[in-house]
Amino acid sequence: MKLVSKGSFDRLQQALAKEFIRVVKRELESVEAPPEVVEQLAGSIAFSVASLLDGVTFLEHDGEPISPMLTFQVGEEELEFAGGNSWIHEYIYRLLPSVFAKGPEQAQQAGRGEADA
Repeated sequence: MKLVSKGSFDRLQQALAKEFIRVVKRELESVEAPPEVVEQLAGSIAFSVASLLDGVTFLEHDGEPISPMLTFQVGEEELEFAGGNSWIHEYIYRLLPSVFAKGPEQAQQAGRGEADA
């Protein structure tokens, strides 16, 4: 595999951040948690997981530090790489409203700025 930087890393990590939120939301809704709790916990849990993946939270195993480095497969033999740690956690609370928007108009309004974020 070859590490590349074609400019798609940020877009891909935003898509992953949204999926983190959707997965947590779906699981919380499956246990019939109250809607206000679902949104609060979805943001908090997604942010915590993203922080682990981004290397923001200190990790170690058997006394050795762990430093995750995220890549995305963009070609058969290519991995999109940011050149360092990811920053998915920075998008969680920016993207949360778009995942929880009720109607198409709200979803469109909440989704504005994702590419700018």
